[in-house]
Amino acid sequence: MPLRTAAAQSRPDLAGTWRGTLVNYPTRPGVAPVDVTMEFGALPVADSTCVPWKTTYREQGVVRGVKDYRLCRGTGPDDYAVDEGGGVVLPARLLGDVLVSAFKTGSLLLVTHLRVSGDTLTEEIMTIDDRPAADGLVMMRPRAIQRLLLTRER
Repeated sequence: MPLRTAAAQSRPDLAGTWRGTLVNYPTRPGVAPVDVTMEFGALPVADSTCVPWKTTYREQGVVRGVKDYRLCRGTGPDDYAVDEGGGVVLPARLLGDVLVSAFKTGSLLLVTHLRVSGDTLTEEIMTIDDRPAADGLVMMRPRAIQRLLLTRER
């Protein structure tokens, strides 16, 4: 019987400029929509290389924030990191076709996942109330999801 090999993993095609909106759940009445532009380089394919990842947030046409990050490949095809600058580097991993990162800040656990399907990019950031580790089951309360739904400009 011949050995079966895994099919080549699909890599997300991030390169380009993406535009869309950010929505926080649960939604709050009266909150203005946030327009988002993301600019990516191609997913790094060589170890220890980085590409730009710039995100601009606008409310009613006015720039309210800019995140000028870099997406870097570590060692191996699934090992990545998001370099936020100022010494903050968040580990990330390509799981199938989804780029996933998890980190804690204060009493919060945040889990992000980014997926590309054709010319649609979806990024979700789940915020969870963190609890100390214990034996057995640890209950953690989901607090919010921030969803960015973007379309690639052609």
